[in-house]
Amino acid sequence: MSWIEKIFGRKNILVRTIPGFLFSCDQRDWLQRNLLCNCVHELEVTTLLEAKLRASDIFFDIGANAGYFSALALGCGVSSVIAFEPDPDTCNVMRQQFAINNWDPSRWRIAQLGLSDREGYQDLIRGSDAGESGFGDWPYREVVGRLRVKVSSLDDFCRRYEIRPTVIKIDVEGWEFRVLNGADKVLSAPDTRLIVFEAEIMPTGEIKDDRLPAIFKKNGFTVTHIPRPSGTLKFTENFCAMREYS
Repeated sequence: MSWIEKIFGRKNILVRTIPGFLFSCDQRDWLQRNLLCNCVHELEVTTLLEAKLRASDIFFDIGANAGYFSALALGCGVSSVIAFEPDPDTCNVMRQQFAINNWDPSRWRIAQLGLSDREGYQDLIRGSDAGESGFGDWPYREVVGRLRVKVSSLDDFCRRYEIRPTVIKIDVEGWEFRVLNGADKVLSAPDTRLIVFEAEIMPTGEIKDDRLPAIFKKNGFTVTHIPRPSGTLKFTENFCAMREYS
């Protein structure tokens, strides 16, 4: 990174990602710094979503962060995207990402909201990188601050705005069960066909919180691991919950 900083200084650098959309990368943020170097984030998830997304899809990005996967879905031509992100500063970053790609605002919405299994307010624990921020006690987070934010269940949000997703991405740093526990109606809806989520794993590679696969199984989903290109396992891995007709 040092040679880039010498040329441009510590400021955002516009990158054309491998999927084709533009992304303004802040060198201070780990995810965006990685994207600046590699032009793709989580290649295995990017590849899966590119293959599975359809023009008719309504894509929910839960824990959207700076909006990479929301941008990917919009670039793939889905019908609409709702990006859930409780941090107001991160929401502003995401708006800029969508603006530089000139996407029709009628196709996307940023919900400045945390998702849980109840409605109310919750302390958002800010991490040293925006991607580490979240709710609850997550052991891999370097805490740098707290912010009181509004939370809702996914079912309540969908009822209030009369919308249902077909594809969901969940990246909430250990808060997965709370999100899924507040999504009974969404998970049981036949139109919900694909859910990509990150979860902490055991050394064997199995999901550590066995409530997660149980919820998916109850609703007719089959859960499979999305392997990294390197084949290595880290403390959190990505998984795909899919119905047979997907």
